[in-house]
Amino acid sequence: MVEMKEMKIEGSIIHILPVIHGLSEEGKNVEKAINKINPDCVAIGISKEDVEAIKNYDGKMEMPPQYEYYLFYLSNYGKVAVPPPDIKKAYEICLKKDIEIAAIDVDDDEYADLLVKHVSIISLIRQSRKMKKLKNKNFRARNAREFIFEWDNYMTSVKAFKKIEEARERKMALNLRNLAKRFKKILAIIPLERYDGVIENLENKLERYKK
Repeated sequence: MVEMKEMKIEGSIIHILPVIHGLSEEGKNVEKAINKINPDCVAIGISKEDVEAIKNYDGKMEMPPQYEYYLFYLSNYGKVAVPPPDIKKAYEICLKKDIEIAAIDVDDDEYADLLVKHVSIISLIRQSRKMKKLKNKNFRARNAREFIFEWDNYMTSVKAFKKIEEARERKMALNLRNLAKRFKKILAIIPLERYDGVIENLENKLERYKK
């Protein structure tokens, strides 16, 4: 598994932890990281709407077919759970310890704007065809980490959707920079497939979010 990376941004120390959403063992990894770092803020690479979904979780969670397929294939490499244990554990600990929790991904409205900006009818048709093939897709990954990248490559092979993921990485990096102006110690929990892109944007000292 990729090691947690430490970066100094805006006078703050940001510890960046890559996670595999949905994998049960990630809850323990998040708990261990929070206890070790004792952060002032936990930033999670999800939308504010997802944080609300965790907050209001009542034992049922609606999932798009794409995510159901994702969990189905991921279960070949380890136990999976809903809601994602990394997010659920982070929320529970932050609530208990009174740690600020921040959603740093694009929100639903921003994502809708990205779809309008980048996704043409042709791109949508191509992506729809790929989704229909998911049921019988043969992934060759030997472990969960390899699967994540193979899955991401498949889901972003249509250029328009790759651009959306790159925009998400830029937004997460920008939000982390803004949080670094307020908090001295931050734990950033980032989906493994977006980890490299977020770090690259932080290293490039991105000053503004460009869709």
